[in-house]
Amino acid sequence: MTELTVWRCEQWFAGEVKELKLFRSEEQARSFARKLAGISPDLVLKIEPMPVQNVWN
Repeated sequence: MTELTVWRCEQWFAGEVKELKLFRSEEQARSFARKLAGISPDLVLKIEPMPVQNVWN
């Protein structure tokens, strides 16, 4: 992907988004998700790329 892409990591619990974090690379997002999964296994994590234009107008 290009520099104009950020990676979004959503934390879901009981059907609701609890927190949303943005990362510059997929590796950063996945590293964060691995750490969080070890601490709080009841969270569902969703990681996806998105154009930076969708974040900052």
